[in-house]
Amino acid sequence: MKSPATSEGVPSKPITWMHLVSFALATAISYVLGVVSSLIFPVLGAPGVSALYVSAAVYVPLAIWMGMWGCLAGYVSCFFLGLWPSGYSPLLSGVWSVADFLEGLMPLLFFRMLKVDPDFTIKRPTAAKVFKPLVAVGLALLIVGLIVQVYLGAAYGEPFVSVYRYALYFGLALSVIGILVGAFVGEKRTWGTYILSGVILASVVSGAWGAWSLTLIPGLSPLPAELFPVVFTGWAIGDIIVLAIIGTALLTALTPMIKRSPIYVKRWWT
Repeated sequence: MKSPATSEGVPSKPITWMHLVSFALATAISYVLGVVSSLIFPVLGAPGVSALYVSAAVYVPLAIWMGMWGCLAGYVSCFFLGLWPSGYSPLLSGVWSVADFLEGLMPLLFFRMLKVDPDFTIKRPTAAKVFKPLVAVGLALLIVGLIVQVYLGAAYGEPFVSVYRYALYFGLALSVIGILVGAFVGEKRTWGTYILSGVILASVVSGAWGAWSLTLIPGLSPLPAELFPVVFTGWAIGDIIVLAIIGTALLTALTPMIKRSPIYVKRWWT
């Protein structure tokens, strides 16, 4: 007997324990990465805010793969990050965590509403030979830069801080070129939707909500209003870098495998 079809024409499937386990694992990973990112790459004066928030590269792709589970992983991990080590109240943590929920929701909304299939494969062999090294080298440069900054730059300053910055900039440049190659020779709807909603819009909306909650809510925000531009800029730019480099690498490498697995969500929850 076939599963009943929904109004979208997608067979209905039940929520399984694999969805719950994947959600819990992604939440835990996002929380750990969030703590590490906020401690190593802080936006000065804004506890819990990172200039390179690696967690976004987990729950944003997860939202594309697993729907609302990815959004919830972003929200719950950010909520606990607000409690510790940021030191915010449960009420404030609950409000500012909406930023990470929205970050996953942006690409989810566009992929689902526009009925875009997340196909990140590069179908032309010649272009694939160019695309993969660009993204891989971009990711490698970011990782090398992070290691240099954590183990040498934070303790000794220059020239290690400059090495980190140049590695970050060149890694981003190569990844952006790779994304453009994917946009031109890959599935245009997939790449266009991801660039606009999964990189740019997700980062801007998340940064705006996060900065607003920390600086502009009377009686609740712990930071002065004049820090809004600093928090927003550090938050949004950092997330754009992470999603362009790490997010792109994960989506291109793992999407074919995830789509064949039982955890893949075609609608919102199943």
